[in-house]
Amino acid sequence: MLLLTLLLPLLLVEGVLAEEPGLDVPLPQGYSSLGQASAAISAQDLLAQIRSGEPLDYDNLTISGQLDLRQLDGPVKQSIRITNSRFLGPVRIEAVIFAEALDLRGCIFQEDVSFIKSRFQGDAKFSGARFIKLADFADTSFVGLSSFIGTRFLNDTSFGNAQFNGDATFMDCIFAKDVDFDNANFLRSGSFRNANFENVRFFETQFAGQATFLAARFQGNATFAATRFESDVVFRDARFFMGSTFGLSSFSGLADFGNVDFRKTAFFGGVKFADLAYFVSARFDGNLILEGARLYSMQLDNVVFSENSKINLNSTDFTKFVVHWGTIRDRMVFNGAAYLALVKNYKSLEWFDEADECYYQYRKIGQDQASWGWAKLSDIISWLSCGYGVRVSYTAFWCLFTILIFGVIFWAGKGMDKFEIEGMELPGDHRLKPSKRVSFTDALYFSIAMFTTSQAPVNTYPVGVYRHLAMAEGILGWFFLGLFVVVLSAVLIR
Repeated sequence: MLLLTLLLPLLLVEGVLAEEPGLDVPLPQGYSSLGQASAAISAQDLLAQIRSGEPLDYDNLTISGQLDLRQLDGPVKQSIRITNSRFLGPVRIEAVIFAEALDLRGCIFQEDVSFIKSRFQGDAKFSGARFIKLADFADTSFVGLSSFIGTRFLNDTSFGNAQFNGDATFMDCIFAKDVDFDNANFLRSGSFRNANFENVRFFETQFAGQATFLAARFQGNATFAATRFESDVVFRDARFFMGSTFGLSSFSGLADFGNVDFRKTAFFGGVKFADLAYFVSARFDGNLILEGARLYSMQLDNVVFSENSKINLNSTDFTKFVVHWGTIRDRMVFNGAAYLALVKNYKSLEWFDEADECYYQYRKIGQDQASWGWAKLSDIISWLSCGYGVRVSYTAFWCLFTILIFGVIFWAGKGMDKFEIEGMELPGDHRLKPSKRVSFTDALYFSIAMFTTSQAPVNTYPVGVYRHLAMAEGILGWFFLGLFVVVLSAVLIR
């Protein structure tokens, strides 16, 4: 009776354990339970499990020693799921083919990890994983979905020459050190939304599908040199804290840089935008370099430039460049062809006042930089007389000024006489009596007549040397009135 009393609780516990699902699965050889918190297994025993061909489905493991799958004779044919686990030693998975899905979500890799030249024919899931040291995915092929959502790469990382045949998701990733995607190929979508980069390099990378860098943070240098975006790309709300280089890249679809913050130089030299380049509300604390770029349509509404920022459009070929002249007026790196291209652009946009302002500044800078000679002298005359043909107000001013100054001279210097007779005016009559001095109103009237018609009123005539001044005013009148008509016509006709 006493023995039965002692055995009864054990039998009840065994019955409960037998009814609990999953608890009757035998543990692999070398696997030791550490309670609900974790369990430990050696890398060699894990390799043996993989060689057995049976699917692996473990959570919260601690794998000790170096895991080296290079020792496998053929591809891994079963699915492998090891989540929320810790790999204490190096992981060498090089030139290995995974025929089924590989799930390493939430795992921590404390030593170097290498997946060089491996091929994932099923989904590859690394979301939430942490790579403490080097992580090398160079020459790796992802046939299915590759998921790196929230993954942390705390040391140097490489995806050079990687092939992403399925969707590649790097949302919320953290790349704490250098990472490169040189020559990588994204055949479908590539998402780096909210990713955080230190130094990143996309050299000759190809995005065949949509690429998303929405709200990404680039703490160090960001290089997208010679990258091909064959579909839409979104950088909206991204922040480039250091230099950003897009030199020689091509954008075949929409390029959305709306509200992007460029803290240093933004280099787009030699870039080709085949569709809309949308930079609305972007901020440039450094220079914007578009030298040699080819722009189909670039929209820069509401952009903000810092005090010392410059914009370089040298040798830039653009069809439509939407930015108000007041935004870039004092920031243009001088180049005659760039200025004239902007003038043509503003006219095509029907922003005629801004076209005039741009042309005026182009001529003024060219005049200031020219050496003294007849060309510079003619430029000065063109500037003062009509504002290089775009300032009607300049010519109107000189017309009024000439009339006024000659009127004052004729009046103050008594340079004209007037014949008067009581009740009538009879030129040539012997009864006419000259007055000694005319009024200022008469002098101004005389000046207007000489300026507009080169003929004095019938009862007034200049005397002495003032006859030559009257002739000079007539010549100036013909010049300024003709110039006024030409400039005004050019403004009205457009």
